[in-house]
Order: sequence, then structure tokens, then C-alpha cells
Amino acid sequence: MKISRIYSNFEDEFKTIDFCSGFNVVLGQIFHPENLQKDAHNLGKSKLAELIDFCLLKGRSPEFFLFKFPTVFTKYVFFIELILNSGGYITIRRGVSRNTKISIKKHSEGRQYFRGDGVSWDYEDEPINIAKTLLESYLDLAVVGAWNYRDAVAYCLRSQEDYTEVFKLDKFRGQHVFWKPYLGHVLGFQAQALVRNYELRNEIDLLGVKLADLKKVLGSTQGDKGEVLSQHLQSQIEISKSLSWQLDNLNFDESDKKYIEELTGEIDAELEELNRVKYYLTARLRKLQKTAAVDSGRFDLESVAQLFEEAGVVFGDQIKRSYSDLVEFNRQITSERREFVQQQTSELEQTLDEAASRTDELNSERSNKLSYLSSYDIFSKYKEVAGRLAEINLSISEINKGLELSESLKRLEEESRELVREKTDTVERIRVNREKVISGKGGIYNKIKDVFVDCISEILNKSGAITTEQNGEGNLEYFAGLIGPDGIITGESDGHSYKKILCIGFDLAVMSAYSEEKFVRFLYHDGGLETLDDRKKLEFIEYVRTASSMNGFQYILTVIESDLPAGFKFPDHEVVRVLHDDGASGRLFNIPTW
Repeated sequence: MKISRIYSNFEDEFKTIDFCSGFNVVLGQIFHPENLQKDAHNLGKSKLAELIDFCLLKGRSPEFFLFKFPTVFTKYVFFIELILNSGGYITIRRGVSRNTKISIKKHSEGRQYFRGDGVSWDYEDEPINIAKTLLESYLDLAVVGAWNYRDAVAYCLRSQEDYTEVFKLDKFRGQHVFWKPYLGHVLGFQAQALVRNYELRNEIDLLGVKLADLKKVLGSTQGDKGEVLSQHLQSQIEISKSLSWQLDNLNFDESDKKYIEELTGEIDAELEELNRVKYYLTARLRKLQKTAAVDSGRFDLESVAQLFEEAGVVFGDQIKRSYSDLVEFNRQITSERREFVQQQTSELEQTLDEAASRTDELNSERSNKLSYLSSYDIFSKYKEVAGRLAEINLSISEINKGLELSESLKRLEEESRELVREKTDTVERIRVNREKVISGKGGIYNKIKDVFVDCISEILNKSGAITTEQNGEGNLEYFAGLIGPDGIITGESDGHSYKKILCIGFDLAVMSAYSEEKFVRFLYHDGGLETLDDRKKLEFIEYVRTASSMNGFQYILTVIESDLPAGFKFPDHEVVRVLHDDGASGRLFNIPTW
């Protein structure tokens, strides 16, 4: 898959660009020095990559320049002609206003124009998702496996924002699962395990939230919650049966006996305990109130000094200062003690109120039970027992709900344990696969590493390395950098100029390693030369020119002419478009700036 040409329905405003099969240059010329520091769309060399991405059916974004300025671009329809790996060509038509309606045509001859209304499209105005599927089948990029051509294209179009990290492009700002497994797959690692490990972590975390919420609903208890509830349920069922029998037979002797036991046992015992508690709390409260009322005492330094003077003793300055410090310390201690007493008093009063409230409840319950026992009205007893049965049955219903929740909790806990076991196995699979890949001879991973090392050596005259490791979660981390004599990646790798070459070197390594496979065969690098010295610039140009020719892929480089070594010029056949800042004719779109 290479790019043959890109054009629009307005040739006078957007001129057709025909690309070479190998090395291509989009050259920017700055005639006005004040524009050297300007970026954005003054020329349009960066916008060309975005336009190619749009034609390859990138999703819509309100920040994308075609949609950000609708009054300027709504009228445009763009066409991109691709060279298929299998031979032949396809042209994709996509307009700005109807950007989700895509037309596709396969043809045997290249450099065609299909602007007119009379074009016979193989697929016309197809929804974009269907068009992506159709394009997937035409391109036949078997290397991408479970992913799609859009994932591959992402690494073929590096913008200026994509040079900060070798492996993570600016467009991959989301979760690692959206790009790291694909990258691992391209490097030759087992992709299914990499994807599954991220999925498992997400599933375990979501399940953990559900478990926490469920435990909060069930509340804490000692022992097995289900076992406790089952025993309580059995007890309540027995009580319900007893009450039902009494109502059916109008025999309330069992309830009378139960009430007598409660009166003589539980209620009176609790009332007696509450009275003791109230007595203790009241006594404690009185002591605290007395403490708060006691005068904290004050030291009168002048009176004491006068007394000592009368006695023939004179205070020195140092003694006065020490005594003043003592007075201040006593004031602070008194203040803290007062706060403590107030806090204790408040807590005791609250506890005493609670005890008094509970005492009232028990006295009311005691009174009701005594009234029940002294009553000879069978209908009153029937009503009392029926009410109690209703309460018991409601309790049984709540217990059954609790048991259902408890069973759900057990199922979720087992599911969580199963996921954890699967994740452990998956992490081990990743480890074993990684060991196999890095030690294997002739595999794609080692091919990529070899080309990368060669590229860095030729351009920078330094040693480069690509390496991987398994992190604490079991996922793969990827590293690329310059290595020192000790074999350790150096700080030079983080420098802006070298980081760009590392990014470009990785892309070139992947493209070269897959040169004989069903894979994308074009690279678009927006810049890359500007921070290198002249020798390295020449080495870079010669390397990419040779690599693209030898390995059969297309390389598109954007560069500002002033960044080239003095006297250097590209052959005319390599320069596919010249952009300049001397009027609208030099911009990508020959229209006023927007």
C-alpha cells in the first residue's frame, strides 16, 4: 500500500500531488525571514499529512482543520489514489460536507482523475464504517492481524507532536490497551495474551467495585454472612409457625408465656442495667460540671513581688521572666483542660439522653405487655399476635433478600478469584512468550532491532537499542534509546534532536523488516532534519533514500529548505511539492489564510 496521488475537486485551489514510489520530499521555502519561527498552516506541509489521514477515513474531530473552518472547506471533495500490494490501484473519494459517505473505485491504471459526475464507482456513498471494511479487504494487510489498517496507518504518519515518544504517538492519549498490544503484535509478541491481560485488569477492577458496594449493603458481621443469615432465618421461621398456629387455634398461651419471660427477664434486666448506667453517667456529669465551675486560679506577679519586697527579697529580671512564662503555661493548660471538660460533658449528656430514650421505649413495651397479659379479650390478643406475625414475616422477607445478596457476593468473589487465576496464567504466558521471542533467531523482533541499530549507527554514529521488559502488571514495556559503553541507555536518548531520530529509526526499522509482508509500505515524517548538524543531515537523507529503495517502501519527508546543508539540493524528481511563504500560490491551499 503506497500513495500514488492526492487531489480535489478544485484544482486551482488545491493542486494535485503525485508521489514517487520511493523517496519523496515536500519542500518548504521561506522567503520572508520573519516567518522562520512561525508554524501551523502558513505553508501547509503538516496539514498534508492530516489530509492524507482524512482521505484514509480518519474519524471526525471538531479540532481537525477541515471541520474547524467549515465556511472555508465545506465545498471541497478530496480523492486519494493508492497503489495496492497485490497490484492495481484504488481511489477513495471523501467530501467535507458529506464526510461519512465514501466512494471507492478499483482500477488498473494509475494517475487517474475521477472528479466528474459520470464516474462509475464500485461503491458509491457508502457509510464510512462499511467503507472501512471494504478498504480493509482491498488493502489486505495480513500483518495487522486482529487489528485494522487504521492502526497501521497511525504509525505511518508522524506529525511534529509524535516525536516526544518513540512508541506512543500523540494520537494515542487513551488507555494503554488501545495501542500497546498492537505495538507488541508488530514487534512479534503474542498479541492475544497482551490484550487479555489489560482486559482482565479492567474486569477485576470493575468487579472489585461491585463487591465493595455489595459488602456495604450487607454490612459487616463475624463469620460467614450467609451462614449467620441462614441460622437467623430458621429461628424466625419457627417463631412464624408458632404465631400462625396460635392464630389458627385461638390459643395464645405460648405468647403469654413468652411475654412473661420477656417481662421478668429481658425487659426488667435491661431496665435495671439502664438505671445503673444513668446513675453512673449522672454522677460523672456532676463531677465534670464542678470541675468546670472551679476557678482555674490566677497568678498575680505584682502582688507576689510586693509581698517578697516587704519580706526583704527583691525579684531579679530573670526570675520575673521565668515566672511570667509559668503563668502563660498555666493559662494554656487551663484552656486545654476547659476544652476537654466541655467535650466530655457534651458526650456524657448525649449518652445520657440515649439511655433515657431507651428507658422510655422499654417502659412503654413493658406497659403494653402487662396490658396484654391482664387482658381477657381474645380479640385484643388476636390483634397483638397478628401484628407480631406480620413483623416476623417482614423480617423473614428481609433475611431472604440478604441471603440472595450473600449468594451474589459469593458468586462475584468466586468470579473474581477465577479472573485473578486467569490473569496469573496470562502474565506467565506473556513472560514465556517474551523469553521465546527475544532469544529467537531470525524473528521479526530481532529483524526490527537489527535495522534500528544499523540506522542509528549510520545517521548518528552511535549505538542504539530496542528492548522490552515485563512490568508489575505483567504487561510489556518498550524502550528505545542510545546506549553507552556500559550497555545502559543514556540520557542523550531524551534530547529533542536524538529523540526524533529514534522515532524515525523505529518506523524505518518496522517498515524494512516487513518489506516482504502484506503490510503498509509508506512513511510520512513531518520534519526530522531541523535539529541535526549538517553531517548528520546528509547521512539521514542518504540512509532513508537507500533504505526506501532497497526495501521497496515509500518515504515522504517534509523539510524547510533553510534547514538543509548549504548548497544541498534534492533532485527534481524527488520533490513532489514546493511550498513557500510568498503569497497564496505557495501554500498547500492556494487561498487566503484562514
